[in-house]
Amino acid sequence: MDFCFEGGTHELISVSNVRARWVSKSSKAGLTFNRNAVKDSIKYLMDNCYFTFGEKLFRQIVGIPMGSDPAPFMANLFLYHYESKWVKSLKKDSLQRARRYNHTFRFIDDLLAINDRDEFLSSFKEIYPPELQLNLEHSGDKVTFLDLEITKENGYFSTKLFDKRDEFPFSIVRLPFASSNIPTNMFYSSIGAEILRIGRVSSSADNFLSSCNTLIARVKRQGAKQHKLEKILKKTYGRQQLLRPFARNAMDFANKVLSSI
Repeated sequence: MDFCFEGGTHELISVSNVRARWVSKSSKAGLTFNRNAVKDSIKYLMDNCYFTFGEKLFRQIVGIPMGSDPAPFMANLFLYHYESKWVKSLKKDSLQRARRYNHTFRFIDDLLAINDRDEFLSSFKEIYPPELQLNLEHSGDKVTFLDLEITKENGYFSTKLFDKRDEFPFSIVRLPFASSNIPTNMFYSSIGAEILRIGRVSSSADNFLSSCNTLIARVKRQGAKQHKLEKILKKTYGRQQLLRPFARNAMDFANKVLSSI
């Protein structure tokens, strides 16, 4: 919190039903907190996180209370504080090393370091406090990050959709069934949205069609009809510019996706 407050020019935060903002004085537009009040509020949240399991009641005493509304923000702020401090000090001592972090990305507690010459791997103990344990999940020419699979091929990066549920040794229900108690258009719209999701992360037509293969096979098992799939695929292609590299036109797009299985 000191790190946050010292970075600005205001000493108060005003919180209303629609937003939170830095202010220099209290107002009736919302509740106003100074840095000590924010610290007390966070301490209360972290010290009073209770949950039940069966008939037993537990209180979390280690770490951020996951599942509570502010937990992702607490985690982001906690990690950003140390990362920002490290990069600023590194820029003073070695600008060349600092630039190796240009392609290091983090989403809450998942971190990806690309082409950094193992800079992060050799420095992470200097960045974060000793109580924070980091686990190396993947390294080398093929890694996964969130829902992205990244492969290095002939000096280039190839990307495709990654879903860890595909590797589970049991079946997972994903997307609704045609027989579900929902409007039919919602069922097929969800398929169109998933096609768009695949398109966003696919760097080539082969990667795109490979992921579509899995999707179309699944939704057909869940009751999707061929002619309606063709209709939603044409509609999605016509509305989304990012799908244009995968086919010449809407009909070609639908044929390629549906013939991929």
